[in-house]
Amino acid sequence: MRSLHLLLLLLGLCPLLSFSSEKKEKVIVVSWGDIIGDPRFAGMAQLDTPEHVTKAAALWKQRGVDKVLFRVDDWRLQIFHKIYMPEGGHYDDYRKAIIRAMESGLLPEVVKAVKSAGLEIHMWISIIDEGAPPTVLYNDSVPFPWNARFVREHPEMQACDRSLTESGRKYHEGVLEFAYPEVRQFVLGEIREFADKLPFDGVFLSYRSHSHPPEHADQFGFNAPVVEEYQKRYGKNILRQNFDLGQWRSLRGEYLTTFLREVRAHLNKNGQKLSLGVPQGEHAGPPVGNIELQWRTWVKEKLVDELVVGHHTLQRATYNNRMQRGWGYIQDQDEKIGLPPIEVSLERDYGPLCRQYGVKLYADLPLGNFHRTYDDPTYGKGVETPAALAEIMAKLEKIPDLDGMIVDGRPYSVPAPQ
Repeated sequence: MRSLHLLLLLLGLCPLLSFSSEKKEKVIVVSWGDIIGDPRFAGMAQLDTPEHVTKAAALWKQRGVDKVLFRVDDWRLQIFHKIYMPEGGHYDDYRKAIIRAMESGLLPEVVKAVKSAGLEIHMWISIIDEGAPPTVLYNDSVPFPWNARFVREHPEMQACDRSLTESGRKYHEGVLEFAYPEVRQFVLGEIREFADKLPFDGVFLSYRSHSHPPEHADQFGFNAPVVEEYQKRYGKNILRQNFDLGQWRSLRGEYLTTFLREVRAHLNKNGQKLSLGVPQGEHAGPPVGNIELQWRTWVKEKLVDELVVGHHTLQRATYNNRMQRGWGYIQDQDEKIGLPPIEVSLERDYGPLCRQYGVKLYADLPLGNFHRTYDDPTYGKGVETPAALAEIMAKLEKIPDLDGMIVDGRPYSVPAPQ
């Protein structure tokens, strides 16, 4: 049991396991695919059977958890994607585990167990993470293990570069362009596969991606609908003429906002909440680019019930050799470019507007979640410490308009050391 306690210390998450009665709402992320096969989390913490999930949900409740964001991406990939996980390969254990989970009907049991424990459960689903062919290396090390069949049939609906012709055109593989109605319909279909069939209390849309970062921040986003609409509004052909980058970035952001309106309209029929996780700031940053995040519109129109800020991809720990060569980002939460400390943004910018319009505000902790450590030839070593996590938690606790924090759920399933 001492080894489990040491593990929690190394993860920097021991401070999260006890809260005073005055603390913020606590929301845990349960990323099922990151737990399965991880030797650090054995037994009940694997969440591989209904019995384990039932026991874990009771423990979550006991430890003061209010809400669970359960990631359904593992099921989404099996239903909507072409999977490349050969037997005996890097993802073989995971492949076998998700097949067992689907055949045993684990996901409905998860929803039932969490709700029975008296907790809210929202389905976490990624909306810009449709993968790539296995010829592309994920993390620059292994063949990409998933690729949406929709993307394989319509590669031109991924965000593309400024090439004049299809010959030599580059695509941001796995990142769909929401300017296409077909794309919005497809991603809504992925959401509905789970939201319509299972009694989730809400839907959490994750604006993170495993895709490669672009060579520069404005490389992609020159798809035909964007080109046509820009010319209609401003009289410029952005493939052939100089143009206003700000107007173009804003236009691309409008299509994301349109998508949110369509999701909101559908979930209203189900009586389900909508929450969205985005990076801090008005521009997405890596690996997406400088697309405008129109969070003020989302809040004022109440397109979302809950806004999660600080939900970024952490490129240092995923594609360090590519990320460090990227350039042109207006804002970048990883590198703290163009942004104040997150606690300043939350208190000064996000909090008052969310309070005014009745939208709940959460922080996705810059520490204490996934892939926060790295060893890079340029940046050196990135190491989490319990002290650093405690420091940011203390700052967030003092923000009056912050409703809660999103934290890694894995340690919450580990029984307390004896």
